[in-house]
Amino acid sequence: MKKSFVVLLLNLLILIGMSPAAYSQIGLRGGINLSTFVGEDVSETKDLMGLHAGLSFSIINIGPVSLVPEIYYAEKGTRFTEQLWEIQNPDPNNYDLDPDYELEFNLAYVEIPVLAKVRLPFLSTKVVHPYIAGGPVFGFRLDCSISFTGTTTEQEIQDCADENFSDLETAFKESDRGYVLVSGIDFQIPLLGTLTLDARYYRGLSRLIENGENDDVYNQNITLMLGYTLPF
Repeated sequence: MKKSFVVLLLNLLILIGMSPAAYSQIGLRGGINLSTFVGEDVSETKDLMGLHAGLSFSIINIGPVSLVPEIYYAEKGTRFTEQLWEIQNPDPNNYDLDPDYELEFNLAYVEIPVLAKVRLPFLSTKVVHPYIAGGPVFGFRLDCSISFTGTTTEQEIQDCADENFSDLETAFKESDRGYVLVSGIDFQIPLLGTLTLDARYYRGLSRLIENGENDDVYNQNITLMLGYTLPF
């Protein structure tokens, strides 16, 4: 997995370096995720809020169409009750859980979307430029942890590799892939650069767990992002 990530990142950097417009189209991006797990083996989930931050590079611009590779740190996961028993069935004698506990899965990824961005000239002005975008996303897991919060207990956080749930570290795949759909607005400010506001929908296409049963589980999230593109 690490080798594949390095190769993909190097190819992205080479592509950026070959583009004469790369240095005038570097953008900073940051926002908030509302994420959850979806699939036939998921039930009673609640959205989990997380950070989404990184860079975008507009490397090819042909009229209203641009190719925009991006790289992000993305926090994902979900909140639910009793779902852990369906995923792994840990020994209750090894862990004393409040009967009314709430469980959180927290996953962190490096994500690389490759977007085709299309501005909408018929809705644009000199300052405001609406656009839509979409494309594949490749993710590489950095971290996995579980936290428990009960009505009578304080929150307790454990790594997925903890001895009580060690199977989760290997059950959760180290990579993810999916697609993202984007709708946003660029606000071009003369001499100051471009401010961007967009909303994104991500749907995973790769199962998060492959243990032979109860593995129809995928990432899904909605992200609201604010960005700034350098004017030079």
